[in-house]
Amino acid sequence: MFSHPIVNLYFFLALSLSLMLGNSILHLAVYGIVILLIALKNTKLIPIVIRKYLPTLFFFPIMLFIYILFSYVLTDSTLYQTISEAFNAFIKFSFMIISMNFYLELSSSENLIKSLRSFWSKLNIQWKWVDNFFLFLALSLRFYPTFQSHWQHQRNSQKVLGIKFNDSYYGRLVEISKELPSILAYQLDRSEDISLAMKLRGYGSHFPRKIVDPIYFNLTNFLQVFLVTIFFIQLFRFVTI
Repeated sequence: MFSHPIVNLYFFLALSLSLMLGNSILHLAVYGIVILLIALKNTKLIPIVIRKYLPTLFFFPIMLFIYILFSYVLTDSTLYQTISEAFNAFIKFSFMIISMNFYLELSSSENLIKSLRSFWSKLNIQWKWVDNFFLFLALSLRFYPTFQSHWQHQRNSQKVLGIKFNDSYYGRLVEISKELPSILAYQLDRSEDISLAMKLRGYGSHFPRKIVDPIYFNLTNFLQVFLVTIFFIQLFRFVTI
């Protein structure tokens, strides 16, 4: 979509927000077309986005049952109205999940944090807790893949030893709950080692920290945000006529 991470994030957040505000069939149809255009522009990502969306279909019958039950007990709506409202909410929820999955596949979390830090540095407000918060986000995103790989390595080791797993949804939850404490303990030890290494290298002695290859927010990006805002305002006005 957009080359600048902040503009890209703003576009998809504006899409999700404007999608939530309407309920008509025209509203859903128009925003469905917008998401379809995004998909057609990024056809290689469609199988990945669909694969990530499929678990939502598993939870839909459960959510539908809970929604109908509470609506029947707490409101005077007919069964038809309740089911219609539930399907409407499900379609909006699905569109939001699909659009944000496209965003996650199109965007780099590292570049987003770097662009936010660059934008903050231009404001010249020297609040150390903000700088530490950006560092926390960067480290969390950087070491999350190691968390996944460690967990997968542990699972593979157990399979090699002949340990069998329950592949049902409930069984996987039980297995994760058993393995999570040891993995968290390992990650805690790792974080303490990283913290010690950062202190030995002089982290915190210079403030504010410099940014390697900053991504600055310029006038062109501001214009893009303005045009995105105008686009969704006009689109929302069109579907609510």
